[in-house]
Amino acid sequence: MATSEQFSVLIPDGEDPQALGVLRCLSRVKKINVYILSGKKRPLIRYSRYSKHFYHYENENENEGRLSEILNAIKKLKPDIVLPVSANIIGLLSANHEMISEFTDLALLPQIKALEIASNKWLLAEWLKENQIPAPPTILFRPGNDFEKLISEISFPALLKPVVGTSGKGIIQFENAGSLISYCTKNIQPVKFIIQSFINGYDIDCSALCREGEIIAFTIQKTFKEGPDRFGVASGIEFLYNEGVYTTAKELLGKLNWSGVVHIDMRYDENDRQVKIIEMNPRYWGSLVGSLCAGVNFPYLACLTALNRDLPEFSPQPLRYVRGSLATRMMWKRIFLGNRKDLHFDNSEIETLLKDPFPRIVQIYTRLYSRFAHKR
Repeated sequence: MATSEQFSVLIPDGEDPQALGVLRCLSRVKKINVYILSGKKRPLIRYSRYSKHFYHYENENENEGRLSEILNAIKKLKPDIVLPVSANIIGLLSANHEMISEFTDLALLPQIKALEIASNKWLLAEWLKENQIPAPPTILFRPGNDFEKLISEISFPALLKPVVGTSGKGIIQFENAGSLISYCTKNIQPVKFIIQSFINGYDIDCSALCREGEIIAFTIQKTFKEGPDRFGVASGIEFLYNEGVYTTAKELLGKLNWSGVVHIDMRYDENDRQVKIIEMNPRYWGSLVGSLCAGVNFPYLACLTALNRDLPEFSPQPLRYVRGSLATRMMWKRIFLGNRKDLHFDNSEIETLLKDPFPRIVQIYTRLYSRFAHKR
C-alpha cells in the first residue's frame, strides 16, 4: 500500500466530460499517480498535460464488459483507490462494491436506492414531498383526462423536463396550460418527462462530499451570470455561505444517508422566501475547478477520506469564478468602462486553460473539422 505522502488513483471513466476537471484537481497535489481508463480512444482528458497513464478499452456501453475491463485494470495497475466520475460508473461500482473491494479501496459511493432517487427527477420529487423537504410542485406526464386535472396543481410558467438528464438539456418553458398540453400530447413519450412549476428567484447550488449522510466538505455557489443556454451551466458563479442552503442540503443528504460526492441544484423562491431543491447530480460537476479555487479540492478529499487518511485544513472562501468566454468579455469591458464592481471576478477558466491548453485546442479543432465535413 501507499505511504502517507503518496498514493495512486484509477479514474475508470476517462471519457466522461467531468473527468478532466477531476484530473486537474488531483494534479494540484504532488506525488499522486493517476491512471486513466476510458471506453473511448480519444477523450479530451487524453490530451491533458497531466495525463501520463492512459488506457483504452472497448465495451463502452456494456456494463458487464466495462466491469470486467475495470477489474482487469485494477489487477494490472494495483491502484490504491478507484475514483469514478460519472453517475453510470458510480452506480456500476456501487452495485459491485464487495467484489472490487477485494482488490483495492473505492471512493465513497451512495447506496443503489439513494442513487436511483437522485438520478431520476420524478423519484426525487416524490421523495422530497414524502420527506417534507421544500421543492417546487411537480407532476409526471401521463396522457389522458387525469393529466389535465393534474395540471391544476402546477402554477405557470412551468418547465417540461426529461426525467433523466443533465446540464439543462431538453428543458422547455411554457407560459400556460394550453400550450403545454398541446405540446406534450403531440411530441413526447409518457412517463419520461415531468412538469415542474418555475420558481421566481435565482439559482444557488451546493456541492458536497459525504459519508453516510454526514457532510465532510461543501461549497455553495450562486449564479450571477447565466450561460448561453438558459437552463444549462452558468457562466459566472459566486462562492459564498448561505445558512438556508446548507441547512436544506444537510437535511436532504442526512435523510438519504448519502455517501460520496453530489451537486444539488437549488433555487431561492422570492415569493416564499425559502430555498427549494430542484434536482440532484450524483457525480462530479462542471464547476469543480471553481470549487478548487474557492479552497475545496473535492477529488483529493474524496481519496483521503476513502483511504482513512487525515484531511488537511480547508475552508471554502468567498470569490467569483467565471468561464473563459465571460472572463474575456469582462476584461475587454474593463478597458472601456473601467473597473466596475459588476465586472469583477477573482478566478477564471482562462487560468486553467493556459496551464493545460491542449484539451481545448483539440476540442475547437474537432468542432471546426466537424462543421467543415458537414458542409462538404
